[in-house]
Amino acid sequence: MGMSAQDKMLHVANRLGLTTLKDMQGTTRMVYDSQTTAALTHTFFKGASQRAFPLTNVGANGNQFQVDEALLVEKIAFFLPSDATGISYGGLSNVSVKFDLVIGNKTVIKDATIEFGGEQAFWNDGTAGSCVLDLEGVGILIPPQVEYYVVAKTYDCFTRAAVSVRLGCYLFGTGALLNFNTTI
Repeated sequence: MGMSAQDKMLHVANRLGLTTLKDMQGTTRMVYDSQTTAALTHTFFKGASQRAFPLTNVGANGNQFQVDEALLVEKIAFFLPSDATGISYGGLSNVSVKFDLVIGNKTVIKDATIEFGGEQAFWNDGTAGSCVLDLEGVGILIPPQVEYYVVAKTYDCFTRAAVSVRLGCYLFGTGALLNFNTTI
């Protein structure tokens, strides 16, 4: 029998010496960032505090969680902001994204690929429109007060040539929020 998301969070937190995480409020959490200037390479979450909603939902702390907040990343997805305002979004549609997830100074996912209708591992739901990498119960913990970011490069799904596009990224999973009354 596998470890629950909460158990994994507590196990990793204890190994990191974050003993108060067990006293925090459990939640489902999603953070996203998007860039509406077309480019071959995008770095998400670094500098996100300088972008406003709806381009990102990351607050003033930028690319790190506050004390006693954390995110166990269970899904990673990419989308295409359809215009410069970032208000309207779409699926990858013929774009392949190769990315790294970096937490602190460690690359924890390297050269993973997500594409519209692709053959990527940890398939989300088997549909041709899938643009989500599902970490299948493993999850990767972003602890409090540690910077994280995603570096993504975009390619044409058919020719595999680098292609310049607008791009957005989200990280979704089990989270912990500061709370003095309940525990996870």
